[in-house]
Amino acid sequence: MRILITGGTGFIGRRLAARLVEDGHDVTVFARGEDAPKGVKLIRGDVLNADDAKAAMNPLPDVIYHLAAILDETNPDMEKVIVEGTKNFLAKGVKRFILLSSVGVLGEAKTPLTEDMPYRPGTKYEKAKVMQEKLVIGSGVPYTIMRSTIVYGPNRFWKDILNAAKKGHPIIGSGKNFWHLVYVDDVVEVLILALKDEAENHIFNIADSDPMTYREIYAEICRALGVSMPKKSVPVFAAKLFARWKELTGKSKTTTRVSSITRLVRNRIVDISKARKVLGYEPRYSFKKGLKVMINSLEMGIKT
Repeated sequence: MRILITGGTGFIGRRLAARLVEDGHDVTVFARGEDAPKGVKLIRGDVLNADDAKAAMNPLPDVIYHLAAILDETNPDMEKVIVEGTKNFLAKGVKRFILLSSVGVLGEAKTPLTEDMPYRPGTKYEKAKVMQEKLVIGSGVPYTIMRSTIVYGPNRFWKDILNAAKKGHPIIGSGKNFWHLVYVDDVVEVLILALKDEAENHIFNIADSDPMTYREIYAEICRALGVSMPKKSVPVFAAKLFARWKELTGKSKTTTRVSSITRLVRNRIVDISKARKVLGYEPRYSFKKGLKVMINSLEMGIKT
């Protein structure tokens, strides 16, 4: 099949493109990046430029994976990129539009989150993703929406988290909230499964099999790094005040933004039974296994 991936040079996109080429597909990535995996055609452009989008879709691909997004809520173009950028790629005649969304659109709950729960977004990013999902569902283009929980793997964001653990940064809040994760290679695997006919016009949750609390995850990170688990914790309100100050002074990192802290202290367990039943999805990485692979990859300097 001819497949186009927006955001195809990013953390998930690069891995997805390489895997699709291995499977024998004709793959093109559309991104601002400077390079692409071997065997993949790269078209540079801006998702907000309709002419760039039209050029990328000529000839019309069979499948479009739409991964392009901005996560940084301090970026004034975040909502525009997520919503308007999606409009430019919802082309009539495409056999399937596969959107990578977020379980964040469902907010948090005391029970496992299922695909049929109502929208309850909390952050600006999550609200933009709700608008994006509604746009795709109402477009008339055959779609599959994959709602991922927080993705971990060897990238700059998780490198910052590991460095923070090495420095003994305290836990924010009680740490008793569940913080369900998924390893990047499992995300790629389920995105491949989204090509199945059974996935058409369906929404699926993506997560791993072993939900853990924030404190348990931090403890596992410390064990893997060979450092002591911090004994102190910081109240959520204090952490958010500090994060807000960092944002106002322009010194914030992804890990020290108000939106990141909001996600960090939420209670969220994701139900993946639909993806298991319909797609045959089965996560291959426990957090312990994925953490080991991530740390080894970062230590070896593997390109992220």
